[in-house]
Amino acid sequence: MRGFGLSDVMAWLEATKKRGMALGLKHTKTVLDRLQLPHRPAHILHVAGSNGKGTVCALMAGSLTISNIPNLLFSSPHLIRVEERIRVNGVPVGSEEFERALLAVHSASIVHPEVGLTFFEVTYLAAMQCASNSNVDVLILETGLGGRKDATRSGPATASLVTSISTEHRDILGDDLAQIAREKAAIARPGCPIILRYPEDTLVEQALLGEVTMAGQTELGETPGKAFETFVTIDASTSVRREALVLADALFAAVGLPRDSLETAYSQVNWPARFQDISSQASGSHPYLLDAAHNPSGLQRVLAQLEQRIKATSEDGGPGWSLLFGTSPQHDLTTFCQPLMSLCARYPPRKIVLTEPQGGRYPAVPNATLHALTWPCSTVRAIALPSDAVEYFSTQTPESVGLIISLGSLYLQGNLLECFGHTSDEHLSLLAKQ
Repeated sequence: MRGFGLSDVMAWLEATKKRGMALGLKHTKTVLDRLQLPHRPAHILHVAGSNGKGTVCALMAGSLTISNIPNLLFSSPHLIRVEERIRVNGVPVGSEEFERALLAVHSASIVHPEVGLTFFEVTYLAAMQCASNSNVDVLILETGLGGRKDATRSGPATASLVTSISTEHRDILGDDLAQIAREKAAIARPGCPIILRYPEDTLVEQALLGEVTMAGQTELGETPGKAFETFVTIDASTSVRREALVLADALFAAVGLPRDSLETAYSQVNWPARFQDISSQASGSHPYLLDAAHNPSGLQRVLAQLEQRIKATSEDGGPGWSLLFGTSPQHDLTTFCQPLMSLCARYPPRKIVLTEPQGGRYPAVPNATLHALTWPCSTVRAIALPSDAVEYFSTQTPESVGLIISLGSLYLQGNLLECFGHTSDEHLSLLAKQ
């Protein structure tokens, strides 16, 4: 009988999606220990937060790559293909290397007693295997959800960072902002530095301090103790990308990593679907701006930048803008959409197209639900498939469309990048080839 091999691992990974999501560390820690990874990076940087954690991770990985410091970034979700979750020196890992890492994880998981893993747990463990195989100096881990019980917490880290915190995933993390802060700050390791974005909320600040003062989880073999916190204050006018730069600089300073390439990374890093410009030549029709604002605070944070872009494209008789919008389920859809509707009221878009992102963890909000909201625009169309929405826009004149701003879901932006054919390593790498 043929044994389990490379040809089987992708089907096995796909099958793990049926297990859904699981918050807990036992299974991941068990398989991580079984892997017996021979190489441990000198620096393991663990990042949590509600908004901006992916951007700060990308800037750190880009800066290290520019400085010729071997690094691996684990992030989620992916836009086009699963290998994007593991970037070595900014480039998505090759399919064969990814499959070999999966095979190692599978082999470790079926040792008696067999351990059932989720999709996220498998990809995290594959990233740990790849980091060991590649002998990287720095491993950057982005949490998937929360922090305390996220799979990425099951392994070691030498320093941590918590970005901005907002009410998200209330069914799992709780309704209280302080409670959510505690869950995210639980990535702190005793005796190690942790950078905390100053929350400007006394209760949240106290929650963060309470967690880092007695960091550590005994079930992971850690002896609880104090982590060494540094609060970083961010001015309200700071852009999302500039905020990520400030936080990355603070974390690098705390662990002694070189900071001289961070500004270069700030200007050069391509972090797909995060305020990403797509030219009319690249899209094949009109210019697009893609942003993965996926929760109320994330959407609120990006609105000032959006307003600047809309002003720029509308002044002096410019063509203005159109909105492409689709979202995953929200705790309060009307509240989520209200800032965007206010923006549309101040700067009426040429067209609004509502769509349903494909391939997400949860089904998209139906177009009928979105259309029932009061959009301040005379032309609102509901087009179920993002690919059909792109096709519709391509039939319109530049003057009737302007800049197309796509918002509401990371998965939607991934759908669009696929439509544009932006699926190669060159498109998905953090830095363009020099």
